[in-house]
Amino acid sequence: MIYTTKNTSADFDWTEYFTRLHNGEIPSLDTHIYFQNIRHLLSENAHLLGLVLGDVLRKLLKGVQIKTDPRMLELGAGTGFLTRLLLTMYQGSGVLVDNCQTSFDAYNKIADKHADHITYVLQDLFTLELAETFDVVCSFGLIEHFKEKNEILSVHKQFCKEDGHMILVVPMDSFLTRAYYEVHPELNLGYRELLTKKTALEQLRASGLEPIRAEVSQGYVYDFLAILCK
Repeated sequence: MIYTTKNTSADFDWTEYFTRLHNGEIPSLDTHIYFQNIRHLLSENAHLLGLVLGDVLRKLLKGVQIKTDPRMLELGAGTGFLTRLLLTMYQGSGVLVDNCQTSFDAYNKIADKHADHITYVLQDLFTLELAETFDVVCSFGLIEHFKEKNEILSVHKQFCKEDGHMILVVPMDSFLTRAYYEVHPELNLGYRELLTKKTALEQLRASGLEPIRAEVSQGYVYDFLAILCK
């Protein structure tokens, strides 16, 4: 499929266009339509996210020995997208933790093949009490909401086995991600940091984590960074 931009005309007069442009004349535009077009182009897409995140995870975990039938914990899980994707790769079982009833309700509407292997806990992360530690502790879009990272990262460490792994996925500070949040002002609620790879790794090391590998997404509507830690 060939993509052509809007208002394409084969007989467009480029000479007139550049003459007007050089004279400071800018054709009137319906900015609302263009804004809506950009919002549509830069909108969440679960299928595309699955493809892109799956590719990132395969690169991130290449050569890494994950225990057979691992137990996974996702913090600030929402609908558990990350855990559900990891379960397609490694089987096992998972626990999702979130304190948002709306997210819990949305999760329950998903007809997921892994539902029998997932437990959802509605509880605040900082008062979380679980009787076990996990082979994989992960989060997607969580730590960037905290100015001070130590406390939220301590929760990850608290429930990770000594020989386990942590997977942290955060939105990157990039032109594409900034554009995405600019055209989705309804998402700009609460505190959120966009992190460069360098800054994210520095914050993790400062919290006592040992980053093993980091991978950057390609082809999604915003850029995200996935980091594997011990």
